Amino acid sequence: MTESPRKPQLPPDENPWRTAGLVAGLGMEFAVCVGLGWWLGSVYDDHNGTDYGYLTGVVIGLVAGIGSAVALIRKYTGAGKP
Repeated sequence: MTESPRKPQLPPDENPWRTAGLVAGLGMEFAVCVGLGWWLGSVYDDHNGTDYGYLTGVVIGLVAGIGSAVALIRKYTGAGKP
């Protein structure tokens, strides 16, 4: 009988739980940034009687979420370190 193929060992820095934590963190980060932007835009609309503040808040929240996600991924991967 032949030997069954073995799975290659993962390098120590490729922990699947760490990766799952990164993905969950990215999702929560986007949700919080966009939700906070929407809420702040809605408050702006209520105080000023406008109809576009919530949309502006969502766009600003999305941009902030993308910037924060890039920073988190750089920290996770170690990019940008000399």
